[in-house]
Amino acid sequence: MKIYQRKGERSRENIILLASEVLNTYGSSITIDEIARYTEISKSKITNHFSTKENLHIAITELYIRDMYDYFGSIVYSDQFSWKDYIGILSDIMEIQFKYRSAIMFIWTASFKDEAFMEVINHSFLLRKKSMIGLFEKLVKENYLMDKVFEEKNFKIFYHQHAILGVHWLNTYLLFDYKKSFQEVKSTYLAGTIEIYKPYLTAKGLAEFESLDLVEFLKSRQS
Repeated sequence: MKIYQRKGERSRENIILLASEVLNTYGSSITIDEIARYTEISKSKITNHFSTKENLHIAITELYIRDMYDYFGSIVYSDQFSWKDYIGILSDIMEIQFKYRSAIMFIWTASFKDEAFMEVINHSFLLRKKSMIGLFEKLVKENYLMDKVFEEKNFKIFYHQHAILGVHWLNTYLLFDYKKSFQEVKSTYLAGTIEIYKPYLTAKGLAEFESLDLVEFLKSRQS
C-alpha cells in the first residue's frame, strides 16, 4: 500500500509539472482536454487527481510555494557575502517565478472561495517577507545597505516597491515582451528591481552597484 501511494504521488507531481509547462505556454484559458492532449496524459488520469482545472491550478501554486520555501531554506551565507551574491539570489528567484508564471497569474486573477488556501497564500507571503528581511539585514551587516532602510517611514515604501517590482515584471513580459526569450529581457527586469536600493546604498554598495554589468553577470551564471 505504501508503494502504491508513492507511485500515486509521483504520478500526481508529474501531471502538475507537465500541466504547468502547458499553462505557461498556452495560458489559463485552455481546457482539461487540451492539457491532456499537450501533455499526452489521458484526461481520466488528470481528473482522477484533479476534478477541476482550478484544483490543478491550486496544486501548481502549492508546488510553486514549496519550491520557493525550499530555495530560501537552502540559502547559505558565506563569510564574504557580497552584492553579487545577493543579485544572484534575486536572479534565482526570478527563475523560479518564470518557471511557475502560470501559478502567479492564477493568484493574481482567481477569485478564491477556499479560505484555507488563501491562508496558505498569505502565510507564504509572510515567510518570504521574513526571508527577504533577513537578506536585507545581511546587506546592512556587510555594509552594502544603510540601516536607515529599516526606519518605519522608509521600509514600508521600500518593501512595497520591492514586492511589486520583484514579481510584476511578469506582467510586462507576458503582455509586451512575450516574443523575446526570458533570458534576453531578464537583465532589464532585474535592473528595474534593484534600482530602488540606490537611495539606501552605502558608498561600498553604490560602487558595486555601478560596477556590476548585469548582462555579463547573468551570462556567467548560465555557463
